Amino acid sequence: MCRGTDRDTRSGTAQCECGRLIQEITMETIDFKALETELHGELVRVERWRRVVRVLSVVVYSLVFAWFMFVLFGGTLLARMGWHDYSALTRTVVPIFIGLVVLSFALTRSLSAFHEREEAAMRRAMQAMLPGVRFLPLSECEVDNSLLTGSRLFTVSYGDPRLAMDCYGEVETGSGSMLRMADVGVSYGWMNRWQYHPVMGYVVMVYRHVLRPLFASRMESSAHNFRGMFGWCRTSRRYEGDILVLPDHLEDKAGYLAHHVQALQKRFHARLVRLEDPEFERRFVVYADNEVSARMLLTPAMMRRMTALRDAFGRDLMFSFSRGCLYYAASMPQGFLRLRPALLGGGRMLETVYNDITLSGRVADELGVS
Repeated sequence: MCRGTDRDTRSGTAQCECGRLIQEITMETIDFKALETELHGELVRVERWRRVVRVLSVVVYSLVFAWFMFVLFGGTLLARMGWHDYSALTRTVVPIFIGLVVLSFALTRSLSAFHEREEAAMRRAMQAMLPGVRFLPLSECEVDNSLLTGSRLFTVSYGDPRLAMDCYGEVETGSGSMLRMADVGVSYGWMNRWQYHPVMGYVVMVYRHVLRPLFASRMESSAHNFRGMFGWCRTSRRYEGDILVLPDHLEDKAGYLAHHVQALQKRFHARLVRLEDPEFERRFVVYADNEVSARMLLTPAMMRRMTALRDAFGRDLMFSFSRGCLYYAASMPQGFLRLRPALLGGGRMLETVYNDITLSGRVADELGVS
């Protein structure tokens, strides 16, 4: 299921070369402030386009919501206002609708320009910071739903229509190594199921595509339950069954983990595995369909390394070990392979992107599964 790694498997290679390559690069000193100064013009243009997109999105989606309410409750307004006043209101609304069409076109063009400039700036930054790592933009991503379903981190059914995924970027080594990382947006759960309902589909559409864009960190992420880093790597050992290491505080939440664990227990006979490390158990919960295999993998040293990685990331991590593959993911609402405009200045933005990528690339080596 670790697609893109068959060539390495046939040749007998069992190393996460990308992780080691990134570790070698991190030994070099990078002047992030100087690099940000060099790219300042591009970064400022990206930030300007981001602001244009943000302003237009708020105006457009507010008007869309108002228009939706007008269409939905037009009959009620007619009954209350009378035909004369309603006709006058309609004559006012028509120009607003025409303006909405024009602004929607402007938003589409602005969003396209923003993505193009952001990807161009990200490509230049990657070439300067991590020259041995290949950056694949949105149009060249190779991640698909089968890879995510194989991880068991987001769904337990290979044919589940409730899982939808978009890839916004990917990094790999020039040698076609077995460790790859992507910036993904994943939609799952009851909203994906209800979007096919003849009535509730409209409610889901309005919520996802009208209301959420007003408040989302990134407009394109508004339709997703999860946006962030997803990595996968073929390992030198196989595992009996599936072993999932998930954030402990999500265990009782409906929507994702409650349904997910129920399905795991029903279909794969997965069960909770209690371990003896209190620090690890404070951060993670483990489910496996083979408790012996889980205990053999999650040694005290392995649990300490996972805990250290969680603290280093500063955010929740999810791990999955399945049929000779390691999968892992971390939520990053502003995007994994995207610029963080709020940190622009003093090299902080590029340093943050660099740290996220290098730390993500070292996970397999840190866990000792390569």
